[in-house]
Amino acid sequence: MKEVKTSDKVFKIIQEKIFDGEWKPGEKIMSEPQLCKELNVSRVSVREAIEKLATLNIISKRQGEGTFVNDLKPSIYLNSLIPMITLDKDNYIDILEFRLITEPKTARMCTEKCSDDIIKKIEEIYERMVEDRQDIEKFTEEDLNFHMKIAEGSKNSLIIKVNEILRNLMEYHQRALYKTLGPSGGLSEHKLILDAIKNRDSELAEIYMVRHLQRTIKDIKAIKYE
Repeated sequence: MKEVKTSDKVFKIIQEKIFDGEWKPGEKIMSEPQLCKELNVSRVSVREAIEKLATLNIISKRQGEGTFVNDLKPSIYLNSLIPMITLDKDNYIDILEFRLITEPKTARMCTEKCSDDIIKKIEEIYERMVEDRQDIEKFTEEDLNFHMKIAEGSKNSLIIKVNEILRNLMEYHQRALYKTLGPSGGLSEHKLILDAIKNRDSELAEIYMVRHLQRTIKDIKAIKYE
């Protein structure tokens, strides 16, 4: 059995204090040194747990003030179900495999259900991807926007929410992938998906999304990055 990391144990303890109401929305939580002493763990483990909680919007770090509990909207509880994968490539592959199951059908649903306005917005995002292909930061952001807009086109609230959550966790890895391999492969694949949606060809939209994600998984498995 895989040993649970200390930072994951710290994450769970802090999360329980928040979800149980011991630390309420708007309240400042213990400082990192206090948590280290309270839980008898290293500063690194506490810091990693805090970063994970912040990534999931459960807490917010304010420069010079400390760390505070966010308002616990229903989506926050859904956030907490997603694995803590900020810097873990193996877990990112898990997310890509999940996307391989869900996003092709999402692309099909979008093609069948979305408005012409959504298609126009997807096309505008693609055009920005082309313009920003030399700027990996901007290109990565528009890549994520592209997939998010397709999710919105599905008109399914759960699909939209899950994609919002995954977006926050995918950015680091997507950026690392494009820095290593460049954006050209991603651009051509996104164009095929866009054209299929524009032509209202739901079968092709699904097929091209499958190929795009299969290629991404293959590339992520092959590269090494810090």
